Formats: sequence, C-alpha cells, structure tokens
Amino acid sequence: MIDVNDIKGRGSASKLEEYSGSHPYILYLKKKHINDKHFQLTKNQHDYIEQNYDRELEYINKIVNISSYIGEQFKKDYLLNHIPKRILIETILHDGDKSLHCIGKLFRNQKQNTMFWIPKTQIFDDLEQNIKEVNLDWDDINTMSKSDKELYQHQKEGIEFLLSRDGSILADDMGLGKTLQSIVASIVGGFEKILILCPASLKINWRRELMDFVDEDDISIIYGSNWEPAKYTIINYDIIKNFHTIKKRGKEYEDWELRREIATEEYDLIICDEAHYLKNNTSQRTKIVLDLYKKFPPKSFWLLTGTPISNRPMDYYPLLTLVNSHLTKNWKFFAKRYCGAINFRKNGKMIWITDGASNLDELNEQTKGIVIRRKKEEVLDLPDKIVIPYYLELPDRDVYENVFNEYLEWAKLEGKRMGFGKHLVELTILRKFIAFEKVKFSMELIDTALDQNKKVIVFTNFKEELETFMNLLGKKAVCIHGGVKGDNRQAAVDNFQNNDDIKVLVGQVKAAGVGLTLTAAEVVIINSLDWVPGNLEQAEDRAYRMGQENNVTVYYPLFEDTVDTLVWKSLQRKKEIIDTIIGDETIINEILDNLEDHG
Repeated sequence: MIDVNDIKGRGSASKLEEYSGSHPYILYLKKKHINDKHFQLTKNQHDYIEQNYDRELEYINKIVNISSYIGEQFKKDYLLNHIPKRILIETILHDGDKSLHCIGKLFRNQKQNTMFWIPKTQIFDDLEQNIKEVNLDWDDINTMSKSDKELYQHQKEGIEFLLSRDGSILADDMGLGKTLQSIVASIVGGFEKILILCPASLKINWRRELMDFVDEDDISIIYGSNWEPAKYTIINYDIIKNFHTIKKRGKEYEDWELRREIATEEYDLIICDEAHYLKNNTSQRTKIVLDLYKKFPPKSFWLLTGTPISNRPMDYYPLLTLVNSHLTKNWKFFAKRYCGAINFRKNGKMIWITDGASNLDELNEQTKGIVIRRKKEEVLDLPDKIVIPYYLELPDRDVYENVFNEYLEWAKLEGKRMGFGKHLVELTILRKFIAFEKVKFSMELIDTALDQNKKVIVFTNFKEELETFMNLLGKKAVCIHGGVKGDNRQAAVDNFQNNDDIKVLVGQVKAAGVGLTLTAAEVVIINSLDWVPGNLEQAEDRAYRMGQENNVTVYYPLFEDTVDTLVWKSLQRKKEIIDTIIGDETIINEILDNLEDHG
C-alpha cells in the first residue's frame, strides 16, 4: 500500500480532497478517502491518479466489436446471460499502453453504464477512425464514364469505404479495379488536388483510366525534375526525392536546398498505388511519404495494394502508419504482439529482430476498420474471365523511334515494289524489340500474382523472349515451345498443374495456346501479341475452361504509341469476325494504313 500523503511530494489526501473534476473513478477514490479513514491507495491507484488527475475525459460513444475471449470474461465478471460480441464504449477514462478504462454498456438495452477495463488487443475496431456516413447516387455516378463503364457491386462498396474514412487500405485481389474505385471516389468525394504515387510502369495506365472520367488538361505526369502539377498529378516513387527533401538532424539548410514542391501544393488526397512499395521503413521513398503524411498531411490518404503484407507483419507497419491505425501508436507492442519480436543489447545498443509472425488472426480483426479486401472468388458479380489491357510507357523510346523511322523511310522508298512479306519481316523486328522491353514489366505482374499465391501462364511469340523469362524465373517455371514434344510436353503440364513448387508456365502462343488444360493458373499474361485474334483467345482459355474453380484475369501489357497498340486496336476491331477469315495480311494492311498517317 502507499501513503495517501505521498504523491510526488504533495499530499494525496489534499489532492483528492481538492479534486473538482468529473472523472468518476477519481471521484470514487475521493469518496472512499473521505468516508473511510482506513483507506489506503495501491501503487496502481497512485499511478492512475497521477496520470488522469488533470486529464479531460474522452467521450467517443462508439459501438465496437470485441474478441470472444474478453466477451467470456465480461460474462463471468458481470454475471451476464450471454457472451457479448459488441459493446458500447461511451467514455474513455484512462488510455494506457495496453488497456483502456472505460464507461459504457456491455449489452443492448442496459439501463446503467458500467465501468470496466479492456485490453486494446481485444477490441476489433479502431477507436480513432472517424467513419463518415456516405450516401451516393449510383444512377448519376454510372453516367460519369465516357465509355459508359458501369460499376460492379463490390466496386460501389469499395468507393463507399474509401469515402467514409480519412485513411484506408484498398487491398482487393488483382483485376478487381482498385484504380477505377479510387478515381470514382476522388471525383464524387469532391477532392480538388490529388497526388498519385505509383511505380513508373503504371503512370501511363493511370492517365488512360483517368481520361475516361476527366479532361486531359486535368492530368499531369511528372518526369525527371520538371514539376508541372495539375488537378491529378501522377509521379513515380523513384523520383519523389526530386520534389521533397527530408531534413537531416542537426544540418542547416539554405532555402534552395529544400525541395518542397509536393508539400506546397497542399494536396487534399494522396493515393499510393502498389503501396507495398512502402513496406521498408528505411527506404528513401517510404521516409519521404511518411514525412509528407506527418508534416504536411492531406485530408485523406488511400493505399492501394493487392499484397499489404507481402512477407511479414512488420511490412504492414508503415502502411498502417499512413492510415493512422491505432496499432502504430506503440511500435514495441506491435513488434512483440504481431511480429514475435526479440531484442538484445549489442555494443550498448538495443537490437530488435522483427521478422517473425504471431497473433495474425487478431491482427486481421484489428485492421478490419481500415482495410477492405475482396478476392475474385468471393465477388459474385464478376465475369469469370477478366481481360485487362495494361498500358505502359516505353523506357527506351529513342531506340524504338530510330528503328521505327528507319522502317518508315525504307517503306516509302520501296513503295509499291514492297510486298506483304517484306512488311511482315520488318514489323517483326519492331515486335521483337517491344517484346523484350516488356519482360521486366510482365515480371512485376508475375511477382504480384505469386505474392498472392496464384499460378501464372505467360505467353510469348519469340524463342529469345521465352528463354529470357525462363532465365529469370529459374526452377519455379516450366516451358512449352514448338520443340517440346510428347511426354515432355505432358510432363510440363502435369508439373504446372500438380506441383506446388512450379508457379509459372511460359509458353509460345501457337505451341502452348491450344489443346492444353492449365486450370491451376488464375493469371494469364500475354507478353507479345499474335496477329490472329483467335490464337490469343485460345491462349487465354488455357486457364479458363472446364475444371477451373476460380476467376481468371488476363493481362495484355501494351506500350503506348507503338506498333504494339496499333496491333491491339486492330485485333479488337476484328474480334467479332470469324477467326478463320482473319489472316496476317488483313491485320497488317490495317496497321500499314495507320503507319502512313504516322509518317
């Protein structure tokens, strides 16, 4: 016990006697002290008074979900007739590192409030998250798209989720339209300035999707060190350092040394696409985004990622910080509770090992209020096969333009003497160049799919292109090309279908695009286009056929403003015609008409 007359050099008796606040527990202790001359404070009560004597009560009046464990404890301690799953926290009396002291109700229609303690880990809602009521006119919203694109039900729910919270993580499966949901939410939410952070390979895709809803003048893509923002400013993670400087402790800066272009725009919404790029707390890009969040916070922060936890729970911590999760208020607690952390001293410095995982079900429950995740197989309103053109920016455009211009000049000089076969040969050179340039972008799609434990088929047209993929993928891939026959071909199929260690099948469109059942795959990537639409549809359907239990997503990576997009547009126009009527010449002649316009 502790002498009531010894609280930090001041008499606890007089402190309690003088207390004139409204804190019910301190008032209870005051009454005990006045009415019971034998009353003595415990050490915990002493600390409680010190911590809360001048603290204002926090009125939140919020219904929260709780764990079955604490529900059973409440039933036992308060003689309830049932195990409560939800409780009302009306007022927080004390906010400790691990627990809360509250006033509230433990069951519906409870007449009098109850005072109770509850561990923070047993509350499955974020008490600090301000959830706003959202009422949207979907009939009006469905007319916003220039291409008459209608939203699926899961996309409507995602838009409402984003708008109802200032910070949230949209963690939908690949192909469910995270970009679309965030664009529509940004428009109907009335945001004036929007910053979009994404990998370099996605900048063009973002612009194309935005142009279906807003004018091109409202969109700006940032390159290099040239800052030209617009209503929607798109910038890749690799160059944000050019527009925001993190101050180093103890260093004096001249004004010209501090880059503040992003901060001075005062964005009211920041969207981080492929937000798992921010999982490393020590990376420069993560430090910059965290600095923007803490010192120049927007009204809303939305993170888009299909793999919020790509490897270990500690990867999740920076993302949870950016959406103001209560779990990030105490790093040590998070590390010990969810990362199985251990620590030790080395050379006088505390070292933490946080690469473990623990209490993952609890972590999932604790983040439900700020994370929305839907898997394709759970979303019933989707088509079974989703085909997505995936627009990219060609990295080495100068080389492409040189090859392309040489081809145009050559074609003009040849004139009518140039036959169809010669055109085909020269266009193949361009297609090969594009196919090799796309490999690294397709590898990003493959890595994302594998992170989500999905098997992948990659279709190619050229031998060297196929070999490049196989060299990069190593033992986790098998391949099928024209030279793979009989038993070896079937062995590759069986391995892909049944061996958990084989994640990818790389095949040539004509060799692997027909006659095979590859239903273990949920993702198909067409790295290089074939001339015939029917060949591509056959390739798509290697995964989408009898025996497939999941939805299939087909990606077509396409380089903007190249022969690639000319071929794609022509293929789309011809798809409705019977495949046997369409040969190489039909497609190429249409492309040549477009090339003349280009020249």
